[in-house]
Amino acid sequence: MTVAAPDAAHIRPLGRPGILLDRDGTIIVDHGYIGSPDRVEFIAGAPQAIARFNQAGVPVAVVTNQAGVARGLYGTGDVELVHRCIAERLADAGAHIDAFLYCPYHPEGIIEPFARHSRDRKPGPGMAEAAARMLNLDLPGSWVVGDRAEDIGLAQAIGASAVYVGASSCQQPGIWQFASLAGAASFILERIAT
Repeated sequence: MTVAAPDAAHIRPLGRPGILLDRDGTIIVDHGYIGSPDRVEFIAGAPQAIARFNQAGVPVAVVTNQAGVARGLYGTGDVELVHRCIAERLADAGAHIDAFLYCPYHPEGIIEPFARHSRDRKPGPGMAEAAARMLNLDLPGSWVVGDRAEDIGLAQAIGASAVYVGASSCQQPGIWQFASLAGAASFILERIAT
């Protein structure tokens, strides 16, 4: 039996490495349940680090758990307003995020539609898989940057490299640690295969 080769227009190219960033505590200061643009405060150097990734042609996605929706502290529209504010302020710094993804679910939530388990909730792989589909990412070749165990768990779930940022320490082997995203940017760019 002979099978015709697929038309080149129908061949999907191999994915490319990208950077999956946590939001609160990685890009913006974690003031706890940020559901309003007036609470957005960038961590020093974060916009410039994102601009460096953009200039290098590396796709950047934000993947953030937003349990405040399930807990009734704010709605999905508020999350989108915060993301719009972040995008606008990043644009002022010559930077951009290619995709914002968030998980509004939490099993202990009080808002019925959002009070459940979800594989989108980090450390589950759902948001990363969605980012890979949207941006044609090679997840094992990508990097996850965050300030919590859930972020490291996400990296492990998808086979990506992990960078832990923040003042506290991460005791897991094979995890790189930096004080901030700005401190990690050169390290990641030197190692990411573009």
